Amino acid sequence: MNDCKAEMFEVSEQLPETLTVQEVQKILKLGRNAVYNLIHSNAFPVIRVGNLLRIPKKPFYEWLSKSHVVNY
Repeated sequence: MNDCKAEMFEVSEQLPETLTVQEVQKILKLGRNAVYNLIHSNAFPVIRVGNLLRIPKKPFYEWLSKSHVVNY
């Protein structure tokens, strides 16, 4: 396992089962608008609870590990 994947796995094990928009921002090093655009592109599953958005950790990291291009 290369260092980047090992570090990503290590960080993911420390987080709860879902991620917040702010946590996704930190992981991807993107701004809030870019993360919301990703969320609305249906690139990965999102759980909506009222006005709150939560991203399931496992599908998010599976999406992140794949080669892909997202058009939003």
